Amino acid sequence: MAKKKIGRYKIQGELGRGAMGIVYKAEDPNLDRMVALKTIILDEDAEGAKEYKKRFMLEAKAAGKLNHPSIVTTFDYGEEDGLAYLAMELLEGTDLRTRLQKEAIPAAEAVEIARQVADGLGYAHARGVVHRDIKPGNIMLNGGGQAKLMDFGLARMRMADHKTSTGMVLGTPRYMSPEQISGLPVDQRSDIFSLGIVLYEMLTGTRLFAGENIEQVQHLITQTDHVPPTRQVPGLPPMVDFVVARALKKDPAVRYQDAREFAADLATCLAELRSSEVSDPSGSKTVKLEAMPEKIDAPAAHSIAVDTRLPVSRLFDSTLALRRLKDASLGRMPRPVGFLRRLYRDAAVRRMFVTVLFAGLAGAYLALA
Repeated sequence: MAKKKIGRYKIQGELGRGAMGIVYKAEDPNLDRMVALKTIILDEDAEGAKEYKKRFMLEAKAAGKLNHPSIVTTFDYGEEDGLAYLAMELLEGTDLRTRLQKEAIPAAEAVEIARQVADGLGYAHARGVVHRDIKPGNIMLNGGGQAKLMDFGLARMRMADHKTSTGMVLGTPRYMSPEQISGLPVDQRSDIFSLGIVLYEMLTGTRLFAGENIEQVQHLITQTDHVPPTRQVPGLPPMVDFVVARALKKDPAVRYQDAREFAADLATCLAELRSSEVSDPSGSKTVKLEAMPEKIDAPAAHSIAVDTRLPVSRLFDSTLALRRLKDASLGRMPRPVGFLRRLYRDAAVRRMFVTVLFAGLAGAYLALA
């Protein structure tokens, strides 16, 4: 029999269903608003149920501390009749996974989505909360240009859970960092790597680490380098390669250390992408500027140094400056100008000379008189 009420929340319908529970659309009568009510079954006989319940409670409290435009707001937590529930902001729209399955995402929009998520992650990381499950299915798009990150830490699974899924189409492991899929401790830099994968897949429309089982996925994530996005999608600015490569560094020590720095570089990429497009006079469509005459090959991901700064924008044209530097006339010392030549050419100097000459002659005449 379908539930009509959980806690004080009146169930209006079902939004989704998973292995551990159901997500309902529910009404909060106290505040007269609709919420998404996420539930899990607290079966004490199930393997790892106590640990999962403890983690659910701790991470629900952590998510409740987060108030950011790019993070789904958590309102309430409770337990009733063997269920634990979490009341969250109800979002209208579609998740990024569904969007990617339906259509390609324009490069500028893809970078903007990643920038918003990175900004939200920076906010969460500063408060000690690490998501650990960044993937397209956990990013909600509301249709108005707003991206929101869902399920902070609630979908985290142990490596043992993944290793039993050999032969199945894997979800979360494809978006893990090398340290996470290897069972090592993770911090905020793991989220950055995962978001780098999501960004890469939005830009190129291809899966970055698509193995058939956990062993293949682990090998791809820990051992193989990605193909730079500009080689997959000609026309992207080289700066995109730089940002993606730094986010996807295998060693967390040379990766972005702060998601806010990642967001700042993504904002620079976005400005570069938007500046390469201008509106025609009618404003009815967008046209691209003429492409650069020579193709610039992006460096391999492993060749970018730790302290590499952002590359110079393509908007800066140094052709004329370089041409002037090649001018042979600029390489020799200026020719010395003689006194008589300057006296002949410069009227001001000539007048000064005549004035001084007459003053000198007048002084000499008075002295001799």
